[in-house]
Amino acid sequence: MRIKRFVAHSLKEATEQMKAELGPEAIVISSKKITRGGPFSFFGREAYEVTGAIDDAPQAAPNTYRQRSGAAGFGKHLEESRAQLDEQSTLAGLRRVAEEFGELQGEDPRPMAGSRRRPNPAELVELRGDMEDVKGTLKAIVEHLKYSRMPALPDALQRAYRRLVQHDVDERLAADIIQEVYTHASQDQMTNKQYLEKQLLTAIAGIIPTADWGKSRRKKTRVIALVGPTGVGKTTTIAKLAAINKLLTGLDVGLISADTYRIGAIEQLRTFAGIADIPMDVVYKPSDMNAALRKFRSKDMVFIDTVGRSQRSKKDLHDLAKFVSAADPDETHLVLNASTNVKTCEEIIDQFKVVKPNRLIFSKLDEAASYGPMLSIIHRHQLPLSYVTTGQAVPDDIRRVEASQLAAMVYTGEMAHA
Repeated sequence: MRIKRFVAHSLKEATEQMKAELGPEAIVISSKKITRGGPFSFFGREAYEVTGAIDDAPQAAPNTYRQRSGAAGFGKHLEESRAQLDEQSTLAGLRRVAEEFGELQGEDPRPMAGSRRRPNPAELVELRGDMEDVKGTLKAIVEHLKYSRMPALPDALQRAYRRLVQHDVDERLAADIIQEVYTHASQDQMTNKQYLEKQLLTAIAGIIPTADWGKSRRKKTRVIALVGPTGVGKTTTIAKLAAINKLLTGLDVGLISADTYRIGAIEQLRTFAGIADIPMDVVYKPSDMNAALRKFRSKDMVFIDTVGRSQRSKKDLHDLAKFVSAADPDETHLVLNASTNVKTCEEIIDQFKVVKPNRLIFSKLDEAASYGPMLSIIHRHQLPLSYVTTGQAVPDDIRRVEASQLAAMVYTGEMAHA
């Protein structure tokens, strides 16, 4: 990559100089208004400085992506591109950038290394400004290289890829989504923004498994247990689900609390149960579970609230698994906070496998900065999404989410309205 500064009386003139010398493919990395004659000159003239760059590396042929869109596809090519960028981050690459910056300054920095002369204040001011320029320039170069090595995609799909990544979708998954759209679109369709967005949403929705709301394997009662780490809102979510199914759907509902560890958890659920006129029982050990379920054998649905456990405590998770196994639920929903980072969610899912969850609930969507991590987690583990919660109100702030709704949330970054 070549980098060079151009100074002229106007921004347009400086840009034209850059294009003339570096070529039409050169990009503007930074631009600013300067005063010729130095920072302390009273008679300096205003001018414009443009820093331009051009990548001298050979570019892929226009049909590269079509040729590679078989088994390997865009994702593999993106990984190869990232490997090339890693090579450019070696010591040799840094030395080359330093040499180029020295050329921009118009002087060789090596003689100054052995000099004992102390720089004057004017030189220090100018040096600080130059260092800020270097930081901004290198940041812009990194952003440019990140996408300039991508296959020859239409601009609309490159923008869509960047948008998915900016919304925290895993880069490889974002690449697969873009590939799906690209391989099924004609040349004319590539310029149709509405068509591309519709196909993108369809592709995203196609990788989201959602819960099957079929009948229980039992003759009558459907048993549903909620598990998860501490603080994700299991008790509030249980209250919402019980209220919806009793008050709005008209089903006969029962509640069981196995959360005898957290102070106030039983009282919280008991208070709600009294208000909603829902019978409730408490179990203190796994052997009590069968008796509690027998009390509710005539109910349509029984919801079981469990104690929150850290994914780092294998003993506590083993004890929790005994409660869940004793209940033998039709559905075991693992509740995750939507604002938890992907790495932590991955750890939670891996460690909670001991309780055999078969569905996911994402809570506190109103606190999440983006919804891309949800997509990455759901796709990676193929656990169907059953519900999301969006606030504390019972029973309003909970909903089933269709795949198309979640796809729109991931792509737009905005919460879908019920």
